[in-house]
Amino acid sequence: MSGTAIATAARVLWRMLERRGIDPEPLFREAGLDPDKLNNPLSRYPAEPARHVWALVSKRLDDPGFGLTIAQAWQPSDFHALGCAFMASATLREALNRVLRYNAVVYGLVSYSFCERDDRAILSYSAEQGAVDETPILEDTRWAVILDACRRIYGEDLHPLEVTFMHPAPDAAMDQFSRYFRCPVRFGQSVAQMIFPAEVLDRPLPAANRELALALDRTLSEYLAKLQRNDIVSRTKSAISDYLLSGSLTDKMVADALQMSPRTLQRKLTAEKTSFRTLVQAVRHELAESYLADDSFTLKEIGYLLGFSEQSSFSRAFKRWTGLTPQEFREGP
Repeated sequence: MSGTAIATAARVLWRMLERRGIDPEPLFREAGLDPDKLNNPLSRYPAEPARHVWALVSKRLDDPGFGLTIAQAWQPSDFHALGCAFMASATLREALNRVLRYNAVVYGLVSYSFCERDDRAILSYSAEQGAVDETPILEDTRWAVILDACRRIYGEDLHPLEVTFMHPAPDAAMDQFSRYFRCPVRFGQSVAQMIFPAEVLDRPLPAANRELALALDRTLSEYLAKLQRNDIVSRTKSAISDYLLSGSLTDKMVADALQMSPRTLQRKLTAEKTSFRTLVQAVRHELAESYLADDSFTLKEIGYLLGFSEQSSFSRAFKRWTGLTPQEFREGP
């Protein structure tokens, strides 16, 4: 799961290249992606070549607005059952929460979080294992498709309050971003966010289908569980979460929980291009953002829950991850 992407999601890029009159096959093969897997709903690509093909496309096109056009080409079935479950959701809140729960089915290197502050609903994501190096058009595609999906089920009058990107502002195409998102857009931010007015979250949606959505949830849960059983990164992160409170987390504790030696654990993680230390930081980062979104936790309690012996250590680590102090992150932009 973590370290892979579902192959069918790449059909979106394939279709858009064909619409541009570009043969996608050479680019996919250069990136190390087998085009024969595109129509197999159970096939997955390693994350590195899945990212690399976007970099090749970006270099070939030299079009900073290309990612926004991808919204014209996606179909719900491209994203396994998640796309269809999203479309069958009863409210935007339900739809966005499905993205949080099941996005790893589609792409294991990005995890989403969702919170409400005052009258704003904030969807954000964090990148793992080097995904921060992805090409800007992939980040643009992510927000463009999510907003298009929201507009399909809510209505074309849905406008975010603000959208932020981690990549720098493009030299051109700024007018395309403004026209597409219809709200202020900021670049070079420490966190990628899409902010909606909270009032849109619970409006009943006309195409809701509760029975279908629940059936698809079961399919997604089963698929996700199967991936997690076979995924050393997810299993390690889960074990790390279990032992954070101990205050003395070690690789031996986690390796014992996974019924292997520390040396075997590190060898398996190295094969996934990560390490025990990297995953500890990733788990702490993900949990920190989740806890900070809940005002019932004090900053001192969050530091304790994450296994930090001192509040100052937590604050320094969080600023290193996000560029913000925990308090600044909690207060929002």
